[in-house]
Amino acid sequence: MRYYYPDYFKTFKCASGKACPDSCCHIWQITVDKKTLKKYKKVKGSLGKRMCEKIDKKTGNIKPYGEDNRCEFLNKDNLCDIVLGLGEDYLCHTCHTHPRHEEVYYNVRERSLAITCPIACKELLMREEPVVIEMEEDNKKDQYYKYFDQPLFGQLEYIRDSMLKLVQDRSIGIWERMALLLGMAHDLQRRIIKRQCRKKNNILDRIKPAYPEFLPGEKEDIKRIISAYSDVSAYRQMVYNILDGKRKEKGTAGNITPKQALTDMLFTLCTMEPLRNTWIPYIRSIINIRSQMDDKEYKSCQKEFRDKITDVQLEQLLFYFIYLYCCSSTYDQMLLAKVKMAVANTIIIRELWFMKWLEEDKTLTADAQAWMAHWFIREVENSDENLEQWDSLMQRNQRFSLKTLINIINSYNPL
Repeated sequence: MRYYYPDYFKTFKCASGKACPDSCCHIWQITVDKKTLKKYKKVKGSLGKRMCEKIDKKTGNIKPYGEDNRCEFLNKDNLCDIVLGLGEDYLCHTCHTHPRHEEVYYNVRERSLAITCPIACKELLMREEPVVIEMEEDNKKDQYYKYFDQPLFGQLEYIRDSMLKLVQDRSIGIWERMALLLGMAHDLQRRIIKRQCRKKNNILDRIKPAYPEFLPGEKEDIKRIISAYSDVSAYRQMVYNILDGKRKEKGTAGNITPKQALTDMLFTLCTMEPLRNTWIPYIRSIINIRSQMDDKEYKSCQKEFRDKITDVQLEQLLFYFIYLYCCSSTYDQMLLAKVKMAVANTIIIRELWFMKWLEEDKTLTADAQAWMAHWFIREVENSDENLEQWDSLMQRNQRFSLKTLINIINSYNPL
C-alpha cells in the first residue's frame, strides 16, 4: 500500500473548545462507524442513556440540532462530552480523523488536511514555501476491489504530478498557470475519452467492465500535451484561440463581462443546500452589492485589490484542489471537470476575499481570508449532494465553460 500526504499533514494539531473559530462538530451530520457504535452500546450511566437516545441504532447517525446544527454531544464550551467522559479512544472514526481526509484507490491512499477546518486553512494560506507531497509504503494490499481502472489511474498519477509541478512553477504568473492547467486538462480529456471508446463490445464486457490499456501512441500524446502546456508561451495562443473564436468552444463568455460571469457563478451557490443558515443570505447580499457597481467602478476596485493578496496564497489553494480532485476522475473519467472545479474554487475564494475587502472598508485580515475560504469549501464539500451538484455544474453548466473561465482569468491577469 502506498500512502501520499502533504508535508504539513502529520504536524497539524486541533484547536479544541473555544480556541477553534468554527467547530467541526456542527453544521454537518456525523455518522458513527459500526465498530465504535458497538462500544457505545456498552456505555452505562447518563452518557450511555444519551447515546442510546441520540444516536440512530441502525445508521449510526447523530442528528444535529438547533439553529447552529450542533452535535448532540458538543457542550456549551465547544468540548465533546464523549471525550470528557470516556477519553479520545471512544471517538468514532470521523471525529477521530477530521479534518484529515483520505481518498481511497486500489493499493493507494491519498491523504490531505481538509481546509473546511479554519485552522488548517489559515496555516495553508500563511505558508510561503511550496508544499511537498510525501509518500510511505507498507506490505498491506487491498482485497475487496473487484474492478478498478488501473491503466487510467496510472496515467492520472503522472498527469496529476505534472500539474502540481506546473502549479508551483513561480516563474509563471498564477493566472497563466490556471489557464495552462485548463488547456492541458481539455486536451487530455479528449485522449481519455478516445481510450474509453476502445472498449470491446462483446457480451462479456457488458457484464464485466473493461479497462483497456493506453496505447504507446496515446501515452506519447499525453506527454506531448503536458510538455506543450508547461511552457508559458502556450498561454497567449490558447487565450487567442478560445476568446477570439478560433477554437469552437461552447460557452457564455461572448458579450458577458468577467464581472457578470463571476456573479453568475456566485448565484449557483444559492441553488445548493445551505449548511449554515446565513450562507445564502450572505451570497445574495454580495450579488446585490455587485449589481450596484458599474463596470468602471468594479475594474478600479479590482485593480486596487490586486496587491492585497499574493500569488503564493492562490498557488497554495490551487495546489490543494488539484491534489485532492485530480485522481478522483479515475471513477468517472471527467478530468476536465475536476480541474475546472479546482480553478473555479480558487477564483470564487479570491472573489469572496475581494467582496469581504470592500465590506470591511478595504481591509482584509488573515483571519477573514481563512474564514471566507473555509466557509465556502465547507458549504460545498460537507454535503454529498452539494459536492455532486458542484461536479455536475463543472461538466454541463455554461457558467463554468472553458471559455468563461479563461475570460475571467484573462481579466485578472495584470499582463
